Amino acid sequence: MLLSLFDKPAPAPAQEEEPLQQQFEIEVNGESVPVRILYETRFNNRVTVNKNGILLRINDRQTKEERRKHLDHLLKWAKEKLGDKPELLDSLPQRKYLNGEVLKVGAHEFVISIFYQDSSRSSAKIFGNNILLSIAKGLSKEAEENTSSYLVAKCLCKYFQPIISERLHDLNNRFFKKNIQSIKTKYATSFWGHCSHNGHLVISVRLMFAPPSVIDYVYIHELAHLVHHDHSPRFWSVVEKVMPNYRSAEKHLKEHHLKYYL
Repeated sequence: MLLSLFDKPAPAPAQEEEPLQQQFEIEVNGESVPVRILYETRFNNRVTVNKNGILLRINDRQTKEERRKHLDHLLKWAKEKLGDKPELLDSLPQRKYLNGEVLKVGAHEFVISIFYQDSSRSSAKIFGNNILLSIAKGLSKEAEENTSSYLVAKCLCKYFQPIISERLHDLNNRFFKKNIQSIKTKYATSFWGHCSHNGHLVISVRLMFAPPSVIDYVYIHELAHLVHHDHSPRFWSVVEKVMPNYRSAEKHLKEHHLKYYL
């Protein structure tokens, strides 16, 4: 197991603006582990941990304060999650979309259509079963891949939002009858679902790749947190009462989590 890391955040560079990258080492379990921070033209922030060490990819369009905030958040998250569930930091690939290819997300199929435009901004929308990507000309290959991945995820979040919301309300009305404050869909790589103490639910659009019974398990799991906001025996008793075979769904997610990505 690689890490118990990040007792303190990475040192800020001496100059006013961050360089394109920072490299240093930290000591983990008596060994030196390389850390690399890349500031890139991208739409999200990502942390990857593998045999090569730790890689943090930070959106350089943010202000210095925003960059530092996200950097500290990623480091804190890594420290809290590692050890318990090391598979959470397995490196997910990033899809490389081709014009005309068919993207299958569960029972849904989308045709990717890519156009290039003379603009500084890229955009996307779903029209029928087509995801139309309008990519700004002049981007590097990596920037184009990052942009396409971000835009496809954004489109799918919007597409699946009402489907997810309808199913969650249906299960809640049938089995829980609790107050749901809000339901949000995002492309999260560190969790399948999340429920706050005050009833705000977040579902990762990655879950839509899974079979319907597995999707329902995550919904039931999060709704059960409206009853018990912990993972106590009482909580699992609620989950099992609604879905007696929930363990098979958990097993599926553990075995297939690296296959579900955008």
